Amino acid sequence: MLGLVGAGIGAAAISAPVFHDLDEVMASPQADFKRPWYVKEVDKPTVEIDWSMMKRFDESEVMWYRGLREALGPDEFERVFQVQQENRMKWIKENRPGYTLRDDALQNCNHWAPVSFLGPQTSQTPEELGVPRWEGTPEENARMIRAFLRLHGAAQVGFVELETDTTEKLIYSYDSPTVNINYIRGSQLQILDVDEPSEAPDERVIPKKAHWVIVYTIRMADELMKRAPNHIGLTPTYIAYNLKSLVQGQLQNFLRSLGYMGLGGCSLYNALGTAVGFGVMAGLGETCRVMHLLTPEYGLRQRVYKLITDLPLAPGKPIDFGAMEFCRVCKKCADSCPVQAIPHDTDPSWEIRGSYQNYGVRIWRRNEPACNAYMRQSGFNEGCSICFAVCPLSKGNRKTFYHDIMRATINTTPVLDRFFRNMDDFFGYGIKGDPEKFWEMDLPPFGWD
Repeated sequence: MLGLVGAGIGAAAISAPVFHDLDEVMASPQADFKRPWYVKEVDKPTVEIDWSMMKRFDESEVMWYRGLREALGPDEFERVFQVQQENRMKWIKENRPGYTLRDDALQNCNHWAPVSFLGPQTSQTPEELGVPRWEGTPEENARMIRAFLRLHGAAQVGFVELETDTTEKLIYSYDSPTVNINYIRGSQLQILDVDEPSEAPDERVIPKKAHWVIVYTIRMADELMKRAPNHIGLTPTYIAYNLKSLVQGQLQNFLRSLGYMGLGGCSLYNALGTAVGFGVMAGLGETCRVMHLLTPEYGLRQRVYKLITDLPLAPGKPIDFGAMEFCRVCKKCADSCPVQAIPHDTDPSWEIRGSYQNYGVRIWRRNEPACNAYMRQSGFNEGCSICFAVCPLSKGNRKTFYHDIMRATINTTPVLDRFFRNMDDFFGYGIKGDPEKFWEMDLPPFGWD
């Protein structure tokens, strides 16, 4: 093993960045967003995109809203939800590990800050203060927003500029419903040449001049995710959404005080635009076999959020750290899926599986009805996380010697991808038994390792 890993390091070191003085270091893009040296900025994302095929997508068609009902049919849809509640009560009474009363209470203790398209609007504007609005260069503004969001709990922050024929298509045509009712449609999202945003019961208007998107991630608790699938393993997802509901309003108020608009998601969950698409275009990570954002720092252990603004921002570039190529070989998530909803195909595809998916990207696509129905019937509200927990790139952090070597090597020596998948199995990384041990652990704040 050491011989193979050493070969990977040797090959990787050849590509390491070279700086001649401190000025060059300060001028490097990594001075703003410090990434591991093996993360390369690229002109095109590693996932193939055909923008001409892509259309703005109706978010209410996804699995969490109308999509599951339409895919299963009304009778099967109702049966799945009935089984969900029956199993929940049965397992509480049986005191089943991971589903006990206290585990259930942990998952259902959520408390959200109100979220809205226009924001809380409780901060004073420059006009109200009698001062001009903030003016900075796009680069200065990007550093400012990154500093603000990091202070308020974001792990990674990136930016995307909206363009009519490409990235604007990542904005939904219809937003998610403001309440989680599985058969209703959300408000239409219009992008118009107007001065101010507006909101009506059936329509939300995004001014064309608001053509920058702030994309940020919030981490999920490492140790809890390893205990999926159960209420303990799902809790990190809810914690991230709880925090997002607070951070979004804070960011909207911050932008308002600077003299700019901040247009956010009106739902507690996904809204406004495709999170993975914006995460990829902002350079936060790559897409992967499970259709989520995979980042160099945390793998799948984060949630992605976005907000639209007219504050000029320096956009990021897509990155390549070997994730897509690793997914071609690894397939551990597909092997571990209880209902085999994740494809084993070596190559991704342009084909979609149903109306709940969008055209225009060449990716691996889950069988989402099977995935979602399993989650529901297994007693969860909206999650499973097995694939997140078993992914070799979701293990450890960059302070861990082995995992840092692995991440560096897969991007420089892809011939070793199969070796690292096998070593992940050999070391027993992945799901941990006995979820109840969580209650005895001394974890750091938010469970962030």
